[in-house]
Parts: sequence; structure tokens; C-alpha cells
Amino acid sequence: MEIDPTTLSQQNLYKLIIGTVVPRPIAWVSTQDENGLRNLAPFSFFNALGSNPPALMISVNYTGARAQGRKDTLHNILETGEFVVNIVTEATAAAMNDTATDYPAEVDEFAAAGLTPVPSHTVRPPRVAESPVHFECVLHTSLPLGEGQGSTTLVVGVIKHMHLRDDLLDDKGRVDIHRLQPVGRLAGNSYCYVRETFDLVRKTLK
Repeated sequence: MEIDPTTLSQQNLYKLIIGTVVPRPIAWVSTQDENGLRNLAPFSFFNALGSNPPALMISVNYTGARAQGRKDTLHNILETGEFVVNIVTEATAAAMNDTATDYPAEVDEFAAAGLTPVPSHTVRPPRVAESPVHFECVLHTSLPLGEGQGSTTLVVGVIKHMHLRDDLLDDKGRVDIHRLQPVGRLAGNSYCYVRETFDLVRKTLK
């Protein structure tokens, strides 16, 4: 099957992309607005960008239900320049899903999902205590892509501080995936576990 993206509706194109670019890691992003009101929401258009400087990216899709199409997360990041990425695990998946609800801007998702906010070290938004990994970030750049339904804003953040639960690291200082127990995003209402892994040794040329 050959597909020209320009021949598909935005909705059908979206379904193909999220059904094939899988599994996607989930950024559970905590922010706060200029008045200190907290917000917490998950984003699966998310990944690491590099380590010098250490940087992450999230992509925040347009929503017609908000002013200028901006979700509360994007509004807060652009206004304050700060956010925290919390990693979603098997133990926090249900709470993460609760925070995906399209609450009004004045609702504190920490309270709505029964989660514990704890102070960050370098930024104002709090961390999710129930998450084992947090990345405190400051905004590096934002890039709008497209307009209207289906468009997005790419947000690049530089990591200023990291928190990892002590038991996540093995004796070589590497994260043990079986202790972390992350979940990944698929299409529709589907998610996946990371319970089976395999190794491939990269060839070296002599």
C-alpha cells in the first residue's frame, strides 16, 4: 500500500501515525501558571534529544477547547519557561489516565487524581511524588507546526535537575528497566508494558 499524506483526512492520518510509531514513551508534564495554579497532563509525542546539553522534547497538540488552541500545559510553559517531566510507570498508569481528562484550567490535576506534589529543586512546578523519575526543565525553544486541528507546538526543554529513585540503578549505574516498570503508549485506549527485552551487539568495523 502506498499512501500520499495529502490524500488523507487529518483524522485518518493521525490514526496511521499513532498506530505505527509505537510504543511511545509518555511525558507526564507538571507545570504551573503565573499565579501558581498547578497543572498535570500526559503527552506521548515525547522523547530525549541529547545529552550535551541534556534535553527533552514534547509535542503539544492543538485543542479547539482552549484559547488560541493552547492546552494549559503549553500556556504555562510559554508563560513561565519551566516544566517537569515525570515518568509514567505501571503503578501510576491509572492516575496518569485520570490527568488526561480535559479539566477546566482552574482544576488542579494533582488533587483530582489523588497525587502528591513535591517541591522541585530548580524550577517552580512541583514533581509527582509517586513517579520514580523526574526531569526539571527550562524552556529552550518552541516551534509551532501547522495551524488548526492536527497542528502542534514542539517544545524543547533543557534538563536542569534530575531525580531518580535510589533502587532504579544497578551496580554499574545503569537504570534497571524491570525496576522502573515504564508503560508505553499505543493507539486508541491501548498501552503496553516493558517486561521482555533482548540484546543486539552492534558490529564494529576493523
